[in-house]
Amino acid sequence: MSSLWHNGRAILCCFAKTAPQRRKENSLRGGRRRGKGGCFPAFDIACILGNIYAALCPLNHTARGWNYSENYDSNCVFRHRFVMKLVPSGITKDNVNEVRMFETLYIEVLYTIKHKIGATSGSHLPIIQDLYIYARESFGVTPEDHARLLARASEEKAPIRVLHVTVVEARDLEAKDADGFSDPYCMLGILPGSRVAKDRLLDSNQSSYSSDEDAVKGGRKESALKKFSQSFKKKKDKTARELIPARFIKSTSVKPKTLNPLWNEKFKFDLDSNDTDYLHLDIWDHDDEFSVVDAAKQLNQIAGFKGLGRYFKQIAQSARTNSQGNVDDFLGSVNVSLHDIPSTGVEKYFDLEGRSARSNVEGRILLKVKLATREDRGISEEESWSETQQHEELMLFFIDHEIRRFKGGKGEVYKWRGDLPRAALTILHQHAIQGDITDVQQAMCRLSAFARKHREHSFDWKLLYKLMEDLDSKWYPDSLTRDEEDKLADNFRDFIAYCVELICKQRDLYPPANRAAQTRLQNMLRCLAKLYEMKLFEKCEPFHNPLHHELCAVLKRSSAEHYERARNATRTSVSTDDALGSMTDLANRLNGEIRRAIQFYNPIYESTVKLNYFAVTYKQIEKMFGEDLQADLEQINFGIPEVTEASADRVTAQQMGTPLFELYLALREFYGFRDQLPSGDRKGLSGAQYYEWFKVPVQRWIAVSKFKLMGRIKKAVDLDKEISISGQVGQVDGHVKQSTSAVDVACCFGQVVDFWKSIDWPDYAGAYPFVQKITEDLCYGATYYADRIHEKLKQAGYYDEIGQFDVTEQLCITINDIEQVRRALRPLPEALKFAHIAHAVEKQQGDNRGKQARANLAAILKSADDVMIQKIKQVVDRVADKMRPDIKKFVFHLCWAPEKVKAEDAIGELMNYLDSNLVTLNTNLLRSNFDRILDSIWVEVLEEIRDVLDKEEMKQMWFFERLYDALDILVDFFHANEKGLPMSVIRNRHYSELHWELEMNKAQTKDLIARYYVEKLREQERYEENKFGTLSVRVYYNTDAEILSVEVLNARNVIPLDPNGLSDPFVLIELCPSQIFPKQTVQQTQVIKNTLNPTFDESFEFCVTAAQCRQKGAVIVFTIMDHDFFMTNDFGGEVFLSLNTIPGISGEEVSGFTALTPLTVPLTQPMKGRAKTRPKGILSALENRDWDKEAQEFAKKRRLMEAQSQGSLK
Repeated sequence: MSSLWHNGRAILCCFAKTAPQRRKENSLRGGRRRGKGGCFPAFDIACILGNIYAALCPLNHTARGWNYSENYDSNCVFRHRFVMKLVPSGITKDNVNEVRMFETLYIEVLYTIKHKIGATSGSHLPIIQDLYIYARESFGVTPEDHARLLARASEEKAPIRVLHVTVVEARDLEAKDADGFSDPYCMLGILPGSRVAKDRLLDSNQSSYSSDEDAVKGGRKESALKKFSQSFKKKKDKTARELIPARFIKSTSVKPKTLNPLWNEKFKFDLDSNDTDYLHLDIWDHDDEFSVVDAAKQLNQIAGFKGLGRYFKQIAQSARTNSQGNVDDFLGSVNVSLHDIPSTGVEKYFDLEGRSARSNVEGRILLKVKLATREDRGISEEESWSETQQHEELMLFFIDHEIRRFKGGKGEVYKWRGDLPRAALTILHQHAIQGDITDVQQAMCRLSAFARKHREHSFDWKLLYKLMEDLDSKWYPDSLTRDEEDKLADNFRDFIAYCVELICKQRDLYPPANRAAQTRLQNMLRCLAKLYEMKLFEKCEPFHNPLHHELCAVLKRSSAEHYERARNATRTSVSTDDALGSMTDLANRLNGEIRRAIQFYNPIYESTVKLNYFAVTYKQIEKMFGEDLQADLEQINFGIPEVTEASADRVTAQQMGTPLFELYLALREFYGFRDQLPSGDRKGLSGAQYYEWFKVPVQRWIAVSKFKLMGRIKKAVDLDKEISISGQVGQVDGHVKQSTSAVDVACCFGQVVDFWKSIDWPDYAGAYPFVQKITEDLCYGATYYADRIHEKLKQAGYYDEIGQFDVTEQLCITINDIEQVRRALRPLPEALKFAHIAHAVEKQQGDNRGKQARANLAAILKSADDVMIQKIKQVVDRVADKMRPDIKKFVFHLCWAPEKVKAEDAIGELMNYLDSNLVTLNTNLLRSNFDRILDSIWVEVLEEIRDVLDKEEMKQMWFFERLYDALDILVDFFHANEKGLPMSVIRNRHYSELHWELEMNKAQTKDLIARYYVEKLREQERYEENKFGTLSVRVYYNTDAEILSVEVLNARNVIPLDPNGLSDPFVLIELCPSQIFPKQTVQQTQVIKNTLNPTFDESFEFCVTAAQCRQKGAVIVFTIMDHDFFMTNDFGGEVFLSLNTIPGISGEEVSGFTALTPLTVPLTQPMKGRAKTRPKGILSALENRDWDKEAQEFAKKRRLMEAQSQGSLK
């Protein structure tokens, strides 16, 4: 036992401090002076002694009332139940003195409770006995020790109660001066006495205030004056003892010319008894400066009064009648009972009262009234604690007690929200107001106490955040002493160090899977951010580093430590395979860490402290990992053996470099995170070019994949089986047939593409050779498959000429297989990122190289696609060729059925034949293949109809009408309500020519002639040359006179038709066609001799109606002829002008030729063969109508014109 006690004393000595050290630590701002012990905190020593005694007395300390927590903080704040009487034998006198400090703190609590001031309000506890019980429980004191220490507290001198009054402002005072304002000032003091004193004071029928003897009749008489006088140093003579110091009645300054004065002046009064005393305040209108100042100064010369009522009277009298005769006017008064003032103080507007019930006063005044205490108990400042330090230590006791109770209720400490009971709040509140602890100092103590306890118990961070907000809102410059700011700075540094420690361990303390832990991390960071935002923190720590700087340093250190742990955990042997595995394992671990940083931690840091957690941690980890990676990769053998087609199937996973590929994938993921870094942080990463180490392995992997692909294709064709797959809209049963080989090949293509996607080569320009090789391999595989599957179809006799042709499923399957594999190549440009690669090559090597790369890749695909389409077309065309004889037979029946047979009946056999074959094709083919065959059959039908038209002669109009209607029926059949061929495909060149010819041949002669002129107008519009010259004319229609006026102006550059190189031109003017203008004759100009640029300037009129001119095909034909005396006139050219659009034809008025702009039109020649711009043109159709005289004459005339044209051009 003695040995243990000796060791305990040694421990105690280590914590003890010298007297000068203690005096230096406790030379804080002054407060209440209590206790006679040393100044070292009693609870520190009590904690040490309690633990020493627990070691010395293990058998009986529990029974005697000791109860310890396992944790205590660095300041050794006592937080245990402590029995004061248990002082083991052997403790020295010095140790007992240290223990006495604990008693001093407890006595301070008892003293505070005993001298409770102010009325209870709010959440405070009014019953004093409950406060004693709570204090005893929280300090762990036995009833006996409580009684003993309470007696000691009762022996202490009672504190002097002090009233703090702030006169803030007054509102709406009465105007006493002639200018409509007043010059208000206040006089205020304390009126002692019973509660009836107020009533007597307000009895204003008397001309002066009543004496104190009258005011307190039946009660104390001179006690108030004696207690007031006891607060000041007294003089020896009796006259001086009977005087009241001037400070008992005090006055504010004068505020001139205002009815709403603002003073904001503070006063302090010592109280005799706050149960019976009143605060009395008068407001006066000042008329002479001497009145207030001099009256207050002369107060010490007034003797014989024992109550303050007479002093107010004397001051009033002095103020109202001075040597100059000026008078101060009374503005009102206020009486406040001190008994009713709550401990929290009062701040309110008081209505002003008159001197009697008949007095009429106006306005109100804002006062702040608060009770406090002060005392002088003979304790030197060096031997006393500061009030703020005591306040903080009391909070620590209460917090520790409440945490023990919360844990005793089996609650988790981090859920405790820092709620203290009413008793604790009341004691702390009384201690604050009795010790004159400001709101700022209280907020400081609360934050310091809870922060210190938080390091031990880690309760809700939101509580600390609220306490920081509270302190930040209440603090203002110079509201704390320098010593308090220094102490607070130490607490801030401790809190920051504690948070830094938590951040270093955040991966363990705040795991991503624990949502509650993540919330605690977020709240902790919010507290840190709030601390650095506080102005008080700037004042206490002016040279601190910014929060971002501190956090970055912490996160870098934490990330470096985490990387080292991961690196050490994955290190294995030095062989290549094991080294690759270790590096892959390390990279995967780091990838998991970065993913967690992005998903969980970064949002928290971004939202709370505006810090990119991911960027800081990733850059630190990448720096260390990149250095190790480069060193490790230099020692690894990257050799992969050359692979041939013969050995491709025997290559093992190890030979393929699977471990190396796994490492590449892990590194690719790791360095892929850099894309999420801010743009300025992406440069300078140590391992960013990691992929350069894998160029040779990737080439080997691509070569092996090609050989394996070709082997898979061969095997797939050899083991081919028929399957059924879902078809597209338009198929009969919703399914089409194809073989397993097409599915296998498409799957192989997808695997190669997925392999490259998994590689995801970071350098697009560097990826171009790899992508080009992959594209070539896949296209080669596709064409190779098309050749093999087409060869199988040949072997099945598809191209044999012997035997009957039938559309079989094998035929459909072959077409579908080729199309399916062809489709598998379509996604390659997007999947292999052709555009990105070409752009990167262009950016790195120039525009020409980029265009060349884009063209090369596209050419590789197009070449393969063309080969496969050709294979499909070869099969499809064979189907149409096999169907041609039957189609020819049914078209012949359509054409030469009897005249009375309608088209829908004549075409029936052809429709049945097509339908029976197309149903089989539609059922088994993919939509694209079915459309190909449908298009081929459609062209075959059109060609057969064309063949009939070209070979047969002497056809009547009904023949063309039937074929025209049959063509419409076939269009509907092949379009199939948008389920067959699209109309854009149906209306191809073959169809357009055939449809035009049938339409022309079935039209009436008159309509056909009119259409001829419409066609001539269209040809003239397309004619852009002037090789035959031009003709200038003016034409308009006079609606009123129904006259068509024509003016032929001139011709220019007409062709020479005479041997002398000139011509004798004249112009024929004719209205056409004749069926519209039957009565109009041809008119002509005069002949102009020997010229190629004749000027005519001749006018002509035609009597025609507007309706005639507006008909379709109505034109004026201007024909230039060369006049010959002995031979036929030569043809020089012609111009067609539509009458549908000439001026005046719509009824508008035209004043004459001068109002028109000459129209210059190129001359044209009806050259032979021009009518064949459309097959079997209009003239041919008219010419073939040998039964129609009108058609024959018109065709003969136009043919003659063509012959003349040919003669003139020779």
